[in-house]
Amino acid sequence: MTTAIFIVIFARKKWWIDLNGKTKGPFVTMDGAQQEAIALASGFAKDGRRAEVQVAEPGEKRRIVYQSSDIGMLGRAAALTNH
Repeated sequence: MTTAIFIVIFARKKWWIDLNGKTKGPFVTMDGAQQEAIALASGFAKDGRRAEVQVAEPGEKRRIVYQSSDIGMLGRAAALTNH
């Protein structure tokens, strides 16, 4: 199953949400764009699909702020491993 990745980006002095090349916005603040992206991703999750929201701030590495799915089996196995 594929994951819909909503990316909050800053371009042309405004914040936008990008999903597969389709944009929504502009938003005045990053927080406003992020909250809208999470709301959109949550809608995907209610339909049984996986979704994720990433924020790409200028000069920073992308970070995940929302994921609709649980930790996968590999993640669970790693968590149970005694390090």
